[in-house]
Amino acid sequence: MCDKIIRDEGLGAAMEFCKSKGIEPPQCSLTAKSPNADNQREKAMRMLSESVWWKRRLRNQAKQAFEHEQIIAGNVSNAISDASFEYYKANRNQK
Repeated sequence: MCDKIIRDEGLGAAMEFCKSKGIEPPQCSLTAKSPNADNQREKAMRMLSESVWWKRRLRNQAKQAFEHEQIIAGNVSNAISDASFEYYKANRNQK
């Protein structure tokens, strides 16, 4: 998803894009100079470019937003809303 941003503007811009969408980007230093820092930057670029990484985070974000709306509406009497509980029960074997 961030391939073009990484190529055109760099890793920092891709991480800012991620933050602008409400998604916490992979943690890495943009300025450190060491083999480990280089590995972490490579890993972050790979993660930001993978659709599976984005899909997982966007799905979790949507679940959290839905549950937050349920809390505000007063539809949560236990730890989670009945609607979320039913969703998790129905989809517990899917990833």
